[in-house]
Amino acid sequence: MLIKPTTTDTIIPNDSCRPLEQKFAAIRYFASRIHTYNLNHLQEQKEIDIVKQIINNNKYNTSLLNRIGKNTKQRQRYEQETQNQRWVNFTYVGRETRYITKHLKNTSLKVAYTTNNNLRKLLEMQETQKPKFDKN
Repeated sequence: MLIKPTTTDTIIPNDSCRPLEQKFAAIRYFASRIHTYNLNHLQEQKEIDIVKQIINNNKYNTSLLNRIGKNTKQRQRYEQETQNQRWVNFTYVGRETRYITKHLKNTSLKVAYTTNNNLRKLLEMQETQKPKFDKN
């Protein structure tokens, strides 16, 4: 079995406000693992069933696994070819971000989406809100 017993079925839910790339990352990861390891038919089917359950629990259509699985090898080849490209970061806020970044599609710049809702930002906020005590 590829998936460890400690693995949870929690991935970014389909109804969250995140870029599709981030939502599909876990599904691509699971598909890649299934196709990377040399599994017999029974083992492979068991892994596929587990991944489909994870996908279903997070409100995705299970047919998504088939589409992403077919593109896994193509994606790996593409990532190797594009390692030296320049990237720009945009904070993802929804459709507006897609509209703006769509204009960069035909340039040499590649777009990466970030979010303000992350652990680092939360910790920075807590750090600035600490009360300061006088030494008197």
